[in-house]
Amino acid sequence: MLGVPMAGYLLLLLLFFLFFSVSLYFGFREWRQPSDAIPLAMDVDYIRVENYFGRSFRAKMQQWMQEWTQEWLAEPEPNGAAAGNRSVAVRRRTAGGEQLLLVPGGRIGSGEEREIVYSEGDLTLADGSIFRREIYCRGRFKTEAGVRLQSVAADGDMVLGADGDVARWVDAQGGIIIQRGTVVGSRASSLASIELERGVSVQSLYAPTVSTAQYRAHSDSGGNPRGEDSSLLPVAQSGAGGNGSDPLAVPLFLEGVRCVRLDAETWLAQEDVKLPFGSRIEDNLIVKGVLTSGAWCVFLRDVKAARVELGESNHAHGNLAAEGCLQVGEGSFVARNIAAGSDVRLAAGVRVGRTESLAVVSAAGEIILEQNVTVCGKLTAGRRVRTV
Repeated sequence: MLGVPMAGYLLLLLLFFLFFSVSLYFGFREWRQPSDAIPLAMDVDYIRVENYFGRSFRAKMQQWMQEWTQEWLAEPEPNGAAAGNRSVAVRRRTAGGEQLLLVPGGRIGSGEEREIVYSEGDLTLADGSIFRREIYCRGRFKTEAGVRLQSVAADGDMVLGADGDVARWVDAQGGIIIQRGTVVGSRASSLASIELERGVSVQSLYAPTVSTAQYRAHSDSGGNPRGEDSSLLPVAQSGAGGNGSDPLAVPLFLEGVRCVRLDAETWLAQEDVKLPFGSRIEDNLIVKGVLTSGAWCVFLRDVKAARVELGESNHAHGNLAAEGCLQVGEGSFVARNIAAGSDVRLAAGVRVGRTESLAVVSAAGEIILEQNVTVCGKLTAGRRVRTV
């Protein structure tokens, strides 16, 4: 009678070692004959180059065009015109089966096109036309109202007409103007500038200058939002040394607030902080609650808080970061980067970064831009960048 239970135990033990061996088998096989000994190829420019999509598409188009340029120019015009002065579109197929529409330029599109378009000169897309594939324009590119696109790269300037829709990306070596109501599903990049009218929505933007409607250029002496020397700004409070000459003394703007000095250049506030008009913060500031500032405050170093609400004409030399929402008041200037775990709102007249020192504005939610806002660098949002 004891033999039956013992056989059962041996069977269970055998099954255990069987499944245990199976779990080790795949690891042992990979160790003896690794299948990923050669890592997957990765183009690091995908991360480093902001106009990666446009550059890659141009390179591919130029590769295709080398195959047919001589053939295209050598073909006679149907009306007997000189070769190379072609006034009609030509269709070609790549070795990989891609359909291309080669045009000299001009105005095209009256319905729906499903071919990749290559334009030798300036190109305009007609009202309401639909292009399901990429477009490469060697000159100036423009769309009229209500045009739907996949992606477009232009070697000149670009104007995206009102109420248009771009499924993926746009890239121009010249400036880009995106008119009201247009949506770009992915990235807009330019080597010159990007101007956004009201009601525009984009996933991310990159240019030396990204500006919204009613943009007014200004000279900002030392990066001040209104051009004044920051040393002449009113100073109500200060950071280190703001309460006598003792560097360990609590600064005036933190009096009455539970706080602690983390190091020689950083203060941590355990609760909400409200800065009065003209405060001057000389240290890094970390606030576990909400940071609210009055007008004309100056931050000489980095600022981080659960939520940031800057008042009018503030001037931040360092980075701004918020775990939640971050708002920058009208006419303010931020020299470096802005990051938020939720939404970012830049009020009218805000300036971020400089052309010689580009900045990044990033948000896990939305980035909302009011009128006359300028960002020198990059804007990227988890949801979208939109103008109001």
